[in-house]
Amino acid sequence: MDLKNIGVIDSLYWEALYYCVRKNYNLPQMIQSISPKQIECKSWLIEELHNIPIDMKHVQLFGGWNGYPLIDFLIQNFDIETIRNIDMDSEALSICNKYKNLFKHNNIVKIEKADILQLEKDYSNVDLVINTSSEHMPDLSTLIQNKQYKNTCVFALQSNNMFHLDEHTNCVNNVNELEVKSRLSKILYKGTKIFNEYERYMVIGIV
Repeated sequence: MDLKNIGVIDSLYWEALYYCVRKNYNLPQMIQSISPKQIECKSWLIEELHNIPIDMKHVQLFGGWNGYPLIDFLIQNFDIETIRNIDMDSEALSICNKYKNLFKHNNIVKIEKADILQLEKDYSNVDLVINTSSEHMPDLSTLIQNKQYKNTCVFALQSNNMFHLDEHTNCVNNVNELEVKSRLSKILYKGTKIFNEYERYMVIGIV
């Protein structure tokens, strides 16, 4: 048997998992964040971003959760200078901080514990905003009130139709509904990924 080929998980992700065990964090949630479906949906986003004609130097994550593996994928695929993960969950941001140390992304990845609704800032340097947790928060037009983005900033949104989960406060029935609720003036991509239990929707565009 070739022992080199029986690795179950990448060593850095294993280190992050073990960190959660030592810290007595919510391990099921951590495991869910790197599940096959999470990987598939994040990879889908990366694939479609390759078709968007923008220079993605500065990126924001709305409700970015643990940040990884999406941050890992973004840095591998694009020439990114900064990624800011904005989230209210201290545990998730602690995990994100552990990841960025493990991956040596400290100069690129920034962490901000904040309620996106309460932020009132000038973000005119941001090229791309990603919200893969749209089902957990208000519509994009509400989230970006009192924030300044340049008119070329691209917004990438994902949501789903899992209405039965209490924490999902803003699900949609289909991708067309997500498009309408996003109020994007120019749609660069929209699509649906069908799983056995639910559907995942994505729209990418400009406000």
